[in-house]
Amino acid sequence: MTITIDESEYDVTELNAKREIRQTNIQYNTQGDMLIDMVNRKYLLEVTFGLLSEEKMAALRKSSDKIFVPVTFNSPEGEITEDFFISDEPAPIVTVINGERLYGGVKLTLKQR
Repeated sequence: MTITIDESEYDVTELNAKREIRQTNIQYNTQGDMLIDMVNRKYLLEVTFGLLSEEKMAALRKSSDKIFVPVTFNSPEGEITEDFFISDEPAPIVTVINGERLYGGVKLTLKQR
C-alpha cells in the first residue's frame, strides 16, 4: 500500500482512515433555536511507514515542517487528494542493514484541512 505526501510516494504498512465530524459554527437565537450548524466530515489518517531510506526520511521531515501538504490515498470513495496537517514530527528508530541506514517505527497522524 502506498500514500503520496507532498509529491513523494511512501510505502506504508498500515493506514487507518477515519472520518470525523467537525462542528465548525453553531449559533442560537435568544429563544434557543439553532440558526447555523455547519458540520464537516474530515479525514483523520494514522499512517505507519515501512523502512524508509535517508532520502525518504528527509523528504518526510521537510513535509512535516509545512503547515499543510497535499496527500493522496485510496479510500472506499476512491482515490482522495486533499490538504492535510501533519500534527507530529517523524521520530524514527535508526537501523543499519548491510551498511545502509534505514528508518523504522515511523508513525504519523494527519488531519484534513
